[in-house]
Amino acid sequence: MSNSTSSSTETITANLLRLAGYGLLLLALANFGEALLPPRFGQDPVWELSTLTKFSGSSPVPIIGMVLIFYGESTARSSFGKTLLKVLSWLSLLLGVIYIVMLLIGISAAIRINNDNNNQASSVATQQLAQFNTAKENLKNTDDSNLKKAAEFIERQSPNIKLNKENPAELRTQLAAEIAKNENELRTRLEDQKARAFRQLVKQSGKSYFEALVSAIVFICIWNQTKWTRSVVKKRKKKGAKSGAASLSDIASAPTLETEETNPETEE
Repeated sequence: MSNSTSSSTETITANLLRLAGYGLLLLALANFGEALLPPRFGQDPVWELSTLTKFSGSSPVPIIGMVLIFYGESTARSSFGKTLLKVLSWLSLLLGVIYIVMLLIGISAAIRINNDNNNQASSVATQQLAQFNTAKENLKNTDDSNLKKAAEFIERQSPNIKLNKENPAELRTQLAAEIAKNENELRTRLEDQKARAFRQLVKQSGKSYFEALVSAIVFICIWNQTKWTRSVVKKRKKKGAKSGAASLSDIASAPTLETEETNPETEE
């Protein structure tokens, strides 16, 4: 009684764990669908990296689901359940390959995002530095109107500055110093923004790369460790071949028995 009770309890526990595993796989499927639809591969590198982040961040859900479903190898399963196990075993390999592909796509996306950030920063720097170059040209011109334009530009850049507009020579010296100062500050600020964006990109992508790589390894290991689900048919074939060989040997041995039985009659 105790053995049958423990066996029944083990079966119920295994069924509950498998039910939870199937539920987790369905939740993972919903997450993957939400991340992938609508697909924009090759069009938007930000979307590609974001999709990799969602994939890798939710990878524990299908991993735990797979482990729960495969729990209890020796516990009784229906024929449909055994077939489904074989499908899920190959699905784990497919998921491992998908994570590797997504990892490669994420690396390409990060490179393209970094290039776009650099191009955008360079474009902004070119536009803003062009204004400083115009102010420098105005200083070179002795016309008072050009000097006034340079003074207005510096006042917009540094509202708290006090310019001596009554003395053109001193004003020109002040403006030259302020233009050089603001230009250097602008270059430094743009470089800091580029470095900050690059660090943020590396931080985000590096975490996603690591999670995707670990997920791929785990799924491939699940596929490797569940080879028993894929070898059921082969075992049956081997058993069938052995039974067939046994029947052939019985048939081959039958005539020898008959000859042994008929020999005494001939002697008589």
